[in-house]
Amino acid sequence: MKIKNILSKINKEKVVNTIIVLVIIALYVAVAMFLYSNFRERKRQELANGIIDKIDDEISKNDEDNPVTEATVSYGGYKYTVLGKLRIRKINIYQPILKENTAGAYNTALVKMSGPNLNENGNVAIGGHNFMRGNYFIKINRLVNNDVVEITDLTGRTVKYYVYEYGVTSKDDASYLAQPDNENERIVTLVTCTKGGKERYYVKARAK
Repeated sequence: MKIKNILSKINKEKVVNTIIVLVIIALYVAVAMFLYSNFRERKRQELANGIIDKIDDEISKNDEDNPVTEATVSYGGYKYTVLGKLRIRKINIYQPILKENTAGAYNTALVKMSGPNLNENGNVAIGGHNFMRGNYFIKINRLVNNDVVEITDLTGRTVKYYVYEYGVTSKDDASYLAQPDNENERIVTLVTCTKGGKERYYVKARAK
């Protein structure tokens, strides 16, 4: 019986030690992932800020007699077609808006999905990733009626849009991208994914 008790105690100690080792490994992995996430977000935000600086350069040299709505800029060894920038002060978002509707563009900044040129009549849709950290679109679900979305185009014109609608819809529903019945309306629609891409969260704002 004594030998059996000793073996049982040894087995319990092995199990406890194994659990402790696994917990320590899990903690190391969690810390490493957190540090990597912070590093990646800092680098991505540096990239976004660098592109914004390029946008400001384009704005400063835009010809009033022959204004442009898009420009190609280089930063970090890559070229981007920029349209302008978006600021939402309430949730601390300040991001460039890119023309390229690609995975690489979405990983870099915000992307124009559809619609007219920035700040022109119609409904322009702007998409952004919904990551758990960083300056993407995860926080647009905090916006409520009359919150302000600012869009600056390459002419340097900044237009304030006021939130009037928001909600969740299926990924197959694109009704929020429709153009307004009133041809003189200026609308911006912010779009991001939820539930692993199965749904879309959107916010609509109108210029007054």
